[in-house]
Amino acid sequence: MRTIMAAGAILALAACGIESAARNATSAPTIAASTRPSPLGRALHPGRAEPPSQQPDPEWTEAAMAALNAEGVTLLSSMPSDVLQYCPGYARATRENRAAFWAGLIGSIAGEGRGKAEGAEKAPALVQITNPLARAHGCSGSMLSDGDRLRCAVRILDRSIARDNAIAAPDTAGKRGWLGAAREWLPLRSAQRRADIAGFTRSQRYCR
Repeated sequence: MRTIMAAGAILALAACGIESAARNATSAPTIAASTRPSPLGRALHPGRAEPPSQQPDPEWTEAAMAALNAEGVTLLSSMPSDVLQYCPGYARATRENRAAFWAGLIGSIAGEGRGKAEGAEKAPALVQITNPLARAHGCSGSMLSDGDRLRCAVRILDRSIARDNAIAAPDTAGKRGWLGAAREWLPLRSAQRRADIAGFTRSQRYCR
């Protein structure tokens, strides 16, 4: 559960420059300049105090939002069959809140999955991606560098969920084992870890 709290800390950036990245997202509403926190900033802030060792990482969050803007267009407009288990308010959520949810989900998977994938390399988000997996989803060149592996993670998530219409579900009709992002990331195959991840995202403002 500490990893889930840590993921929450990563996303607590009400006024750390994320507004401009969110404004450029496909079909995102225009946000007037203001000295108050942006709607996305308010959505991302989990409303809890974290110990000094778990301060948010502005660079990670900016990278996550930029990656969603570049590679997650389908995620921001999709309605996966199991998404309400993770985010009850998703159907009526704004683009900004949907982006906040997917960033929170990625951060939670990263926290749950550190060191679990053999032969994986660390992205800035600590999402584990093996080189064969990256190549299978067309991640090559700069997207295999440390700075762009988060973009590759979002691309994999975007394609996997669009293909199976699920974040994580057992494949009861075939022989693939798991559907959605659970095909690629082991934490989502564990009922307990899925519950922990869902417990975190469900509690956030962007999912209410």
